[in-house]
Amino acid sequence: MSALAAASLAALLSVSGCTASETPRPSATQSVPADPALTTVFPTDFTGEAAGAETVRIANAIVALLPATIVVHVDNTDKLVAATTSSGSYYGVLRIISLDPNNDPVAISKTMVQKLEASGWRIRQSSDSGTGVHLVTLSSNRKPNISWLLQLSGDPRVSGQSVIQLQLVSPDLPG
Repeated sequence: MSALAAASLAALLSVSGCTASETPRPSATQSVPADPALTTVFPTDFTGEAAGAETVRIANAIVALLPATIVVHVDNTDKLVAATTSSGSYYGVLRIISLDPNNDPVAISKTMVQKLEASGWRIRQSSDSGTGVHLVTLSSNRKPNISWLLQLSGDPRVSGQSVIQLQLVSPDLPG
């Protein structure tokens, strides 16, 4: 791992917004502090508009964990997904984050997961593919009817490209 990647990881653990501080990298005995911006808020009136606002807010807070100095581009997609015969309507967000290629997206995504866990998210599944992709599925609450579901992955497969993908969906909207 490059010195830039190590510095980025240290900054990622200490950043709760878009600006990085010069805090030293935490040792293995220090805990990762919670970030209140990562805590989901289930509104009393859970409409498509409310689901969209909260889902986009959380996705933006997760992206903001990354030091701006390592982010090359963020591709944003978000929309209300209509109900089907097998699933309810929900709000979904996709962020494809291109990092400076000198950074390890797997190591960085694992550090992001530590911050999410410290902020109350729970890992539901974690896997490393044979191609090097690290994929983690997390939920924001123990109660599925008020929980956001997040898939976060670090993808180092393409040489010279460093990508983190974030997929976030709201709880199902009332029928």
